[in-house]
Amino acid sequence: MSPTPVDVSQLHQLVARADVTPNTFQTNTIIAACVMFIAILIAWNLPILRDIIAALKLFVVGIHEMCHLAVGLMCGGQIVSICIDPNDGGATHIMNLMRTFPRVPRDPYAMPTYSQLFWSPSAVATLAAGYIGSSILGFVFIFCAFDIVASKVAALVIHLASWCRSSARITGSFVSIILCEALLIGLWFGDHGSALRFYVLWVGMMNLFYVVWDYIDERLFDKRNTSDCAQFSELLGWPTSAWAMFWFIYDSLVFTAAVFAGICVFKRSDEEMYAEASRFLPT
Repeated sequence: MSPTPVDVSQLHQLVARADVTPNTFQTNTIIAACVMFIAILIAWNLPILRDIIAALKLFVVGIHEMCHLAVGLMCGGQIVSICIDPNDGGATHIMNLMRTFPRVPRDPYAMPTYSQLFWSPSAVATLAAGYIGSSILGFVFIFCAFDIVASKVAALVIHLASWCRSSARITGSFVSIILCEALLIGLWFGDHGSALRFYVLWVGMMNLFYVVWDYIDERLFDKRNTSDCAQFSELLGWPTSAWAMFWFIYDSLVFTAAVFAGICVFKRSDEEMYAEASRFLPT
């Protein structure tokens, strides 16, 4: 039996894609992502800046709460209420997820809380769905930011979400929605949307590291709705800060994966990306 011939060109393509050395375009994207993390950390609660980005905060908090909602319904829960606020965060109350009978503590001298006695896998899955869902969307947006055409597709998703926010008639967010939409449209029509990737990258970083903004909101600004880290602490034990560190490490690994995926998949020169962008929904 003769050996199967190997296509040398395909091997060269695989080796080229396996190269994780970033080019100048990709290096600038990584640096911008790190700078944006600090910028979002400052802007999330600074009085004037937080009002400017309120529309994007609504998008981030809304996605987070929708993930709680979807998994809670799949686990057989009953939705009681849902709150989405750019400054107070979100809160989704779901019934029928806890155990009917209490657990027996391993330590006979332990004094567990009510939640620790009655927690169930469904309750834990619903609670974890928020951070996991935010990280998945953040991964996708950061990954798309390494290519101009992919950034245009991601920007369309953000644009459609802005219409949903507008129809929700949330008080105080219309000015921010108009500003964010004007910026998105301006970047779209500028140089075939080459700068649009920074807008998508900003939204991706806001989603991916939502645990940071959520935890700091609760610790430093005493927001009305408690963070998911506090909910994990109440449900499973461990200090709130330990859960915040756990999810921050998880998000950092997701960020690293998104960067490596973007570097490996979008192996194109600046000229090739600009040419593709000029043909995809040209401006």
